[in-house]
Amino acid sequence: MEMFQLLIVDDEPFVVDDLADTLPWEEIGIGLVYKAYSGVEALEILKSNPIDVMITDIQMPELNGLELLEQVNRNWKRVKCLLLSGHAEFSYAQQAIKHHICDYLLKPIGDEEVLEKVGLVVQALQKEREESQNYQRIVKAFEENLPKLRGDFLGELLQGKVFSAKVLTEKLHSLKIAVPHNCFALMLARLEGEMLEFDFYNLSLMEFAVINIAEEIFHPGFRLWSCKDVHGYLSFMVLLPEDQANDGQWATAQGREELEHQLELMGSQLQMNVSKYLKGTVSVLLHKWGSFPQDIPKLYQDSLLSLRRRVGNQSEMLVCVTDETEQLPVQALHKLYEPPLLIHLLESGQWEVMREKLTGIVHEIRTKHADSPEYLIEAFFSIYAAFSSYAHKNGRELADMIGSEMVHVAGTGITAYRSLEVLENWIFEAARLLQQSMEHDTRSDRESAVSKIHQFVQRHLADDVSLQAIADYLNMHPVHVSRLYKLETDENLSDYVLRLKMELAASLLRSNDLKIYEIGMKLGYPNPNYFIKVFKKHYALTPQEFRLKLEGGAAK
Repeated sequence: MEMFQLLIVDDEPFVVDDLADTLPWEEIGIGLVYKAYSGVEALEILKSNPIDVMITDIQMPELNGLELLEQVNRNWKRVKCLLLSGHAEFSYAQQAIKHHICDYLLKPIGDEEVLEKVGLVVQALQKEREESQNYQRIVKAFEENLPKLRGDFLGELLQGKVFSAKVLTEKLHSLKIAVPHNCFALMLARLEGEMLEFDFYNLSLMEFAVINIAEEIFHPGFRLWSCKDVHGYLSFMVLLPEDQANDGQWATAQGREELEHQLELMGSQLQMNVSKYLKGTVSVLLHKWGSFPQDIPKLYQDSLLSLRRRVGNQSEMLVCVTDETEQLPVQALHKLYEPPLLIHLLESGQWEVMREKLTGIVHEIRTKHADSPEYLIEAFFSIYAAFSSYAHKNGRELADMIGSEMVHVAGTGITAYRSLEVLENWIFEAARLLQQSMEHDTRSDRESAVSKIHQFVQRHLADDVSLQAIADYLNMHPVHVSRLYKLETDENLSDYVLRLKMELAASLLRSNDLKIYEIGMKLGYPNPNYFIKVFKKHYALTPQEFRLKLEGGAAK
């Protein structure tokens, strides 16, 4: 961790010396502490040293704290400032707001409060440094990954994921995608023949080459936004250039017919170029124009249907898709398979969103397919499979989590699809039991982690029992360890460690075999003055006073 430099300013030397010499500044990222006993001396130190944080008193002769802050804000804007003030001076302290101070420290000052507030400032500085250093790297990485990010977004839209108007606009803007007049056409390209026998690396190169050939053919008349969909097909959203979209030709029947004719010619050209330059074959499906984004899932499903029915196992086909789904007497369930999928919601612990999705599935069946038992069967087994998969990924059987009767072949579970009402009851009861079981496991895991923390601290109390050491032992992040312990015990982990250390210190003080500084060293306090301060705050006695009191009691 990068170490920062601190300047403490006060005209009372004992305040400066006490703060500078007795606190464990290294633990919060302060590597060097400067002392100044006046505002004038502070300015001289600032002129010759790269100070990062400054703590200053208000009432000082010659140059008071507010005047010092004004000069620091004018000449050393990057220095983070904290203000020392008494309650009687608080009205003056409020004037410091315009000098962008980070926080106040009210006298009398507690060691923990000083360390906590300076520690927060250090964390802010560290974050600023990291953000400054990484910004250009992040921007470059974002630009390099822009095609993949665009492809992922298009893939979500094809699968029917719904975004609010605000989120959709923000994503289009950040990914630098323009959809003039919300008008688009859809094209699928299916690689065939020997190309499908390539290994992953060579297949990826071939797909990349096909996309590049398509972009060259369609430019400048059209723009392509591409991705590889969940079926392995190359999917293209065909967009008009903004100047062509604005001339209004696309809005007329004749204009659209001409555009569709151009698309057919370019689709045929794509097939010929793939054959000529890549020695491969590809089938191409072109769909008529639609409105963005509401028509995307329908046009995509129409294209897949045409691929299944009109192309099948044939190769190097060119198909212009029509509204085939409108001719079908049976429609597919939509809510069950649109993203986010049930299994993904379960794995991410989004229980409320999962219940909303289940409600949507039931509503779709009730309003569109209530008379068909096949939809009940399809929904039941799909949801049952998601619940089972989630249980197995957590090392459990579904029967252990929701009860054997809910999953038994001859019991309630398998008959859940006999009516929509029975299915609905089974779905939500199984979801409730699943969540209840998982939350119980989570509590058990927390209790186990806390037990391990207690064991570690008790075994290593005289060694390193820092938050980082405990986190390394548990293979967890320090922040997670701290929050987990607080959540489970309603006590800060640092308070627990301190309490045990002070209890051990008291035990060691009962014997005269160790000097006070040696006891401090054993407990991880290399600075004896700081150990004395911590002990006195805990017992209201210094270690020496505590020992003398014990000896006096023993004499009686």
